Amino acid sequence: MQEGEELVVTGSRIVRDGYQAPTPTTVLSAEDIQERNPTNIADYITQLPAMGTGNTPRTTTLFANATGGANQLSARDLGVTRTLTLLDGRRVVGSGMSPAVDINLLPQNLVQRVDIVTGGASAAYGSDAVAGVVNFILDTKFTGLKGSINLSQTDYADGRVVSGDLAYGTKFAGGRGHLLLSGSYFKGERIDFYDSTRDWFQPGLRLLNNPDWTATNGQPGQLVRTDAGYNSTPGGVIATGPLKGMVFGPGGTVGNFVFGPIQQGQVQAGGTVESMPIRGALMPDDEHWSIYGRASYEVTDDITAIFEASYAGNDTVNWSAVYNRQGSTALTITRDNPFIPVVTRQAMDQAGVTSFQMNRLFYDMINTPGTHIGEAGYNRRQDRILAALEGSIFGSGKWRAYYQRGHSDVWYTRDNNIIPARLNLAIDVIANPATGGVSGVAAGTPICRSTLANPGNGCVPMNLFGEGSLGAASIAWVTGLSDGYRTRQDLDFYQDVFSFDAQYNPFSTWAGPVTVAAGFEYRKESFSSTADAVSLASQWNVGNFKGASNGYNVKEFFGEILVPLLQDSPLGRSLELNGAVRRTDYSTSGAVTTWKAGLTWDIGDLRLRGTRSRDIRAPNLNDLFAPSSQFVNAYLDRSQTGSPQVPNITLSGGNPNLTPEIADTWTAGGIYQPKWLPGFSVSVDWYKIDIKDAITAVGAQQIIDLCYGVGGTRNPAACDSIVRAPGATTLANATIYTSGINAQNVAVEGVDYEASYRASLSSIAGALPGAINLRVLVSQRLKDETNLPGGSTPPTLGTVGSLKWRGLATATYALGPSRTTITTRYLGPGKITNQPATRSVGIADDLNHVDPVWYFELAQNYDIALGGNNKVTLFGVVENLFDRDPEPIPSSGTSFGTSAPYDLLGRTYRVGLRFKF
Repeated sequence: MQEGEELVVTGSRIVRDGYQAPTPTTVLSAEDIQERNPTNIADYITQLPAMGTGNTPRTTTLFANATGGANQLSARDLGVTRTLTLLDGRRVVGSGMSPAVDINLLPQNLVQRVDIVTGGASAAYGSDAVAGVVNFILDTKFTGLKGSINLSQTDYADGRVVSGDLAYGTKFAGGRGHLLLSGSYFKGERIDFYDSTRDWFQPGLRLLNNPDWTATNGQPGQLVRTDAGYNSTPGGVIATGPLKGMVFGPGGTVGNFVFGPIQQGQVQAGGTVESMPIRGALMPDDEHWSIYGRASYEVTDDITAIFEASYAGNDTVNWSAVYNRQGSTALTITRDNPFIPVVTRQAMDQAGVTSFQMNRLFYDMINTPGTHIGEAGYNRRQDRILAALEGSIFGSGKWRAYYQRGHSDVWYTRDNNIIPARLNLAIDVIANPATGGVSGVAAGTPICRSTLANPGNGCVPMNLFGEGSLGAASIAWVTGLSDGYRTRQDLDFYQDVFSFDAQYNPFSTWAGPVTVAAGFEYRKESFSSTADAVSLASQWNVGNFKGASNGYNVKEFFGEILVPLLQDSPLGRSLELNGAVRRTDYSTSGAVTTWKAGLTWDIGDLRLRGTRSRDIRAPNLNDLFAPSSQFVNAYLDRSQTGSPQVPNITLSGGNPNLTPEIADTWTAGGIYQPKWLPGFSVSVDWYKIDIKDAITAVGAQQIIDLCYGVGGTRNPAACDSIVRAPGATTLANATIYTSGINAQNVAVEGVDYEASYRASLSSIAGALPGAINLRVLVSQRLKDETNLPGGSTPPTLGTVGSLKWRGLATATYALGPSRTTITTRYLGPGKITNQPATRSVGIADDLNHVDPVWYFELAQNYDIALGGNNKVTLFGVVENLFDRDPEPIPSSGTSFGTSAPYDLLGRTYRVGLRFKF
């Protein structure tokens, strides 16, 4: 930014000099970002202490929703839908059914700076700016040619990444016009959990219910075990009756499996350890690219016309979950199945049984050579056009108007989904009878029992006995691949925005000109979705997406005023009052008013600031209209003693009756920039955010627990979401309806600290060469509470998901063409849970802790001057310099517990070059 250049301070609609806004703002310049050379700007932003993990390709590995493969930001860990992401102060179409933006698809090589506002800004920008705003400001005046190439891989010789970008800018028409073009490409290589050679990986680390726990015996409710495993096996194990524990190995060999004393769903401990093959990835296959163009032309001295267009794509491939049949969904095998090993049939005869229940993990279904079974992919294409006019009027007045249309096309595919009706037929196998059998098939040949009555049903018998025994033809039939079926959902999202705003100085006070801004914005968001025929018929095991289309529109009027109250007064250098109000009318939920008031007081070296605001997050397309999907799963039946697992049908979808979340935000702080130490500044800012009627997605097990008062008071509304099977007295085969509800109250509070110092060493000691640039950011969380329906839950403050302390520090030493940067990131100590140890979900105190973690990064940049402003910069980076392992965090299910914010990849090397001509 040039001296005296005016800019729009993010969080405000008023253009003015410098950063004088009352809302705390962290600014990342292009130079800041380039010193660390991240492969994606989002990787840098998510490391800032005030930011949360968000969604990244590494954290959305099993594709639970339309965010698969996306890079989305979350301030204060309040979620990606409560953080508004802007491009040059304008909204961008979301990457899925929520407004959360995929940072991968932005023209990152043109970013001039990133403004991160960690406070409410709904009065300035509308819905979603509850936790903060991240505004990517592009260098729209760039001229010349620049680009970069980036290569990286981990210390384990995996996770290879190649990326590059190119940008070109030029003036035309005698300088009245400007043209800007850019493109970027990224490709990352998948690192699978089960292929990982990382020594910290503990597939058996799990949190399991203590079978000896009672409410009064003082024992912890949960146990941390490192010997957990599936109670199913890849080749099958008999789960009930006198043959319980007979396990089938490759080729149908028979062995013994010990069911441990601790059983929890699909997991056990204390018996035979059947390694848990974690599906998913430390890093998925990820490929994304973007193309961007911008043209501007000064129509007159006071009016500039702007046109922008962009097209971007993201393709991500990962593993889908392993199909498992156990417990209440175990497979029933009858004695006349010809695939039963001889030893097993003899044992059945001796025991006098004609059938048994088998637990089986269909791991071999996704490891069949020559197929892509088991892979799931998200593909995303996004296009955007913008036509804008902006200019000046009446001397000090400015105005802007634009129309923008954005479109995201997302499609999800999965290749190993089971058609349960087909599987049930395929495992019910008999030998073809010599008399009355299927014609053309030799007597004694295994056939499906159903084929006797319906020879043309296409059923292919499946051999369940032993890993690798299923048979490619049978797999293809039960997954529908033989008929060309695959789970697929196609979604299109559209966003149309028309906006006009203007600002003017109508008069002046004793302290300077009063600035007023006002405007109008109309936004329409809509979607349409289609699905495959099997999904529409609800025949898949999971998914069963449905077609739908819907949308809403928003009309908004807003105004803002800046009133100077002091200027060069004995009471201070300046005192400014800032106020904003916005009236928003949603076609779905009606009208709501948001507002903000702020004060900045400049007292020489010290500037104090504070705000109070009312902000909203209106329900988005996903909250309101998400297409329904259906799947069958097993949940703990709290209506029965011992809470056994029983099968249930879960229906999920949107809730059109949702209303906006209401947030009250307070901030107060100050900045100290002493004249006696040029180049130094320090800031301290306190914040508090209270959200009422927060939208929460309540899962099926949580609905059951709330209905039966597990851990609190019974919630009748939750019981209304459960429909028992006809005549049933338990929850077996019940239908559970899950959707978002306005039920939560969320409260967070904390303090942000920032200090920076930039100086030439000669100003400190004349003989020292070079210059230093130091920056420290620290976030201290004081409160993090969420009250769920049916009562409050223990605060999450201090747990892994809400650490009390986080920090980031960078130190750069520049000497001529060389710049060396050391970065350290700190994650404070925490707990796994805040529940008392003796509660049903408690953990023994000596195991309920997570150690603090320090990560270090070393970056080296070296400029090669080519004359004039032309140069090439060579760079190298070592992330996680000391190869610090992540903290071991147990999970309570079949997924892996240790995840972000910890680094799972280990030491990573990155080299590349940048050029600018």
